[in-house]
Amino acid sequence: MRQADVAIVGAGLAGSLAATMLGRAGYSVVLVDPFDRARPDFRCEKIERPHADSLRKAGVLDEILPAARRYENIWVARLGRLAEIKPIVEHGIAYGDLVNAIRDLVPSGVTFLRDKVTGIELTGERQTLALAGSESLSARLIIGATGLGAGLLERIGMHRREISKHHSLSIAFDAEAANLPFDSLTYFGEDPAHRISYITLFPLPSGLRVNLFSYHDRADPWLRAFREDPMAAISRALPNLERLTGHLSVRGGVKIRPVDLIATENFARPGIVLVGDAFSTACPVSGTGASKALLDVERLCNIYAPAWLASPGMGTDKITTFYRDPAKRRSDAHSLKSSLLSKRFALGQALLWRALRWGCYAGSVMRNVATHGHLPHRPAEYPVLGEPPMHQSA
Repeated sequence: MRQADVAIVGAGLAGSLAATMLGRAGYSVVLVDPFDRARPDFRCEKIERPHADSLRKAGVLDEILPAARRYENIWVARLGRLAEIKPIVEHGIAYGDLVNAIRDLVPSGVTFLRDKVTGIELTGERQTLALAGSESLSARLIIGATGLGAGLLERIGMHRREISKHHSLSIAFDAEAANLPFDSLTYFGEDPAHRISYITLFPLPSGLRVNLFSYHDRADPWLRAFREDPMAAISRALPNLERLTGHLSVRGGVKIRPVDLIATENFARPGIVLVGDAFSTACPVSGTGASKALLDVERLCNIYAPAWLASPGMGTDKITTFYRDPAKRRSDAHSLKSSLLSKRFALGQALLWRALRWGCYAGSVMRNVATHGHLPHRPAEYPVLGEPPMHQSA
């Protein structure tokens, strides 16, 4: 039986970062995943400020950024109008490339097993994992970074509770456009009837990327129309988008991912701790999924796991200190609240929700005035013929 201080199940974003941090700290770590390299997947495709903060505290940010595409001056459009130009810096990177960049940082002393965990036995001292390859693994602590995989958790008495089934849809594709006047654009839905939260355009190292987040049902006729002609469907739902982007064309295939809001219950168990989506999921509309997972790992590996491993035992009393961490609790609560509220905000037809959307637009405009000293407007070198200036049409 192979022995280790820590066994990490799942080598996605959270699992790979945990292996890097604990391996660098000198612990005996085994990382288990069915795949040698992360496969392409439609998940987090940006390093935003909260992500960068956690990656910096984890000690890996500067090593990851060379694999990403830096951009700044993000345009924000609300109610079909340019509302704000944010002078902030972000980095575009495909999810698989981000995970593989972190995997490349995992120290050589960490053992990687290309395998699948088929069973777990938990005690207050050491945990035993059965692997599909007939090998067994004994560790003091298991970090569950299994993402959306629920089967393994259910076998040890945990339960995945649906908070909001079919909550949203995430759509991604590569695009081509000529002479865009911005590095990145976030364009919010124009009308609640179209059920679109927002569309965002930003650069990856491979080119222009488009993410669209909506609240369409999977059987909605709009989604069928989108599969047949993506840009025609987007133009019908966001008729003023082209005033900012000009003509867009789809390059390559389209990825559509349905999202359910799920939380794990009965998670307090000896010897195992859950991070990221294994603990609870977030709606991508809220932009909190990756930041929540990264904060989980940073807090766990910088504070809690080292303290647990420094003394005998791995009982529930130790494990639950992580779940009570104030920063984690704030992160989880903010993620859930944002995921639920964003849907009501985008779809609400009542006067209150319309007023709130106008209030957000006004707030964005005022921030632009405070930052730049003027109303938001398109640079003169990027005119749109036949259209009034965006700030005048507001």
